[in-house]
Amino acid sequence: MSTNIYSRNEHDDGTNSMIKGLTLKSLLPFTTLLTLASIISPPSFANDNAKDIEFAVFSLNEEIPALTKSKARMLYKGKTKKLNGSIKIVLVDLPEKSIHREEFYNMLLGKSVSQMNGYWASLSFSGKGAPPEELSSDDIKEIIEWLNKNPNGIAYAPVSAVPENANILITVLQGE
Repeated sequence: MSTNIYSRNEHDDGTNSMIKGLTLKSLLPFTTLLTLASIISPPSFANDNAKDIEFAVFSLNEEIPALTKSKARMLYKGKTKKLNGSIKIVLVDLPEKSIHREEFYNMLLGKSVSQMNGYWASLSFSGKGAPPEELSSDDIKEIIEWLNKNPNGIAYAPVSAVPENANILITVLQGE
């Protein structure tokens, strides 16, 4: 014969009690274990490595001026296509499956790639904009090749991958 400490009891007010026979004393080892576990190992956050990555928004054109974070956000949301009123900018994007693309959009715009895809789809449908051209890989050589073909082109990449001759317009850090 086994004893089940879980049973359903109906009270005078019509409510039910799901647990019968459990006492604070019987729960003490479990609560102590949970408390110790939270002290010993603080919570970990998904993608903890992302905060170590710094991205550069850059161009090979020295005439393109530095960007404020606000202006960079406007560019990557399609809200502006010109800088200083006359320089027409062309953006390039990393492949949809690139971890760098996900991290960059999260850092700069606080959006996921799927959220940005939806955003660009609505702009395209309404005729208000088109998404940046997408590269086939996130290899820095392909990015540089694209920038060489597009003099007013702007790209992004981890700072560590950006060549020395690049015009870094702004750097983007996690949490900024």
